[in-house]
Amino acid sequence: MAQDDRFHVTPAPLPRPSLVAGARRLARISALGARHLGPALLARLVGRKGGAAPAARRMFERLGATYVKFGQFAASAPGIVGESVAEEFRTCLDTGPAVPFRQVRSSIEAELGRSLEDAFVTFQEAPLAAASIAIVHVATLPDGTPVAVKVLRPGIERTVATDLAMLERLARFLAARGVDQAYNLVGLVVGLRMQIAEELDLRNEARTMDVFRELYERYGLSRLVVPRVHHDLTAQRVVTMQLLDGAPLDDLAHARALGVDPAPLVRELLHAWVLTGLRVGAFHADIHAGNLLLLRDGRLGMIDWGITARMEEDSRRVFRGLCQAAIGIEEAWDDVARLMIDVNGPGLYALGLDDGQIRNFVRATFEPVLTRPLREVSMAELMMNGDDVVRKATGEQPPRRSLRDRLRVMRDAARAYQSAAANRSFENPAARIGMLSVKQLVYLERYGRMYIPEEALLGDTEFVRRALDDAQDLADL
Repeated sequence: MAQDDRFHVTPAPLPRPSLVAGARRLARISALGARHLGPALLARLVGRKGGAAPAARRMFERLGATYVKFGQFAASAPGIVGESVAEEFRTCLDTGPAVPFRQVRSSIEAELGRSLEDAFVTFQEAPLAAASIAIVHVATLPDGTPVAVKVLRPGIERTVATDLAMLERLARFLAARGVDQAYNLVGLVVGLRMQIAEELDLRNEARTMDVFRELYERYGLSRLVVPRVHHDLTAQRVVTMQLLDGAPLDDLAHARALGVDPAPLVRELLHAWVLTGLRVGAFHADIHAGNLLLLRDGRLGMIDWGITARMEEDSRRVFRGLCQAAIGIEEAWDDVARLMIDVNGPGLYALGLDDGQIRNFVRATFEPVLTRPLREVSMAELMMNGDDVVRKATGEQPPRRSLRDRLRVMRDAARAYQSAAANRSFENPAARIGMLSVKQLVYLERYGRMYIPEEALLGDTEFVRRALDDAQDLADL
């Protein structure tokens, strides 16, 4: 089934960073690293613990943009970084650096072609939220409707372009020398570049919200709320939408105060992921805690649709295969393994694995994630080094390698990278979907362990079976 044309997006062109801009950004990173991380590292050298997470959080917030995104991931992934570190990074969800109001006004008026007073009856100068690439203000329309106005940060394109160029050069330098996990790091950075380019045109987000609001209504997902867009007040750098009043889904005190049981909301969130993944090949791919709001009426508001996974054909087949495997269709594991080899084969072969061992690795990795009670699942297991992969694939402890063996592995990994780079494999959309899917699993684990710990990620087998059948019927039309 072809991708729905309504999911077409137009990436904003990222400027080519100059050497001067790169040098200035590197100098700032180095200065902030020395100021914030230096004392924490020195303390560790003398045997004192603590301080590294607060120091890193302060550094990320000062750097803004790309680094705040890393902080947002940490804040919503305690299963990987630990509860204390995740809590430390909570402020990255909506408290980024401030933007002077005069710049906010100037940007809105330039984009909409009218004065702020002509567009809005009231406009709060203090932002409601300030995240990685945009800030959000509360305003009122002439008819009295309260709205949220999202505005891109001034100069954000150049900042993220410089950050990503530096990260990509570092990742490629390491991968070309066969450093463990550097191959995957290149794919992550390239995918992040593609993702952010889409976020920098807010019209993409506006269209996506329209589509998903209609899809959720069609599929009967009444507990999920997607903001309504005001297109007459939306442009490339500004989007005006329905204001949703709530607190993050993982705010237990807020849920208790409302007298709301979040468990049905998490189940519906899982259903939405499966339904839209199977039927239209897309899903909201940035459901960190700041983007899922428990509303006062007991529903779940889903905001910030700038990052949406849109699966090409191979990725949709992997998604479908994993759903089939989760309900006991044995041959689906072979299909998933073949598709994984198509995408990640060079890196896996460089570890000395054959096709059968790669199949074992795929099943040993994903079957527990999909079918075990969420209280027993740790998505941290998806973050593996080369020895971990070999251990999963063979069921045996990797042999102690001599220096010659380690150099051979690095040489093979470097060759795999050179081949992938020559074939532009890292630009393959499937690589980006893989990154977004792992992030999605990390977030879903978070909410599942909190509210439905005895249930499996795809434990509602009857629902999954019906969704698979319905998706197949649509494909046959």
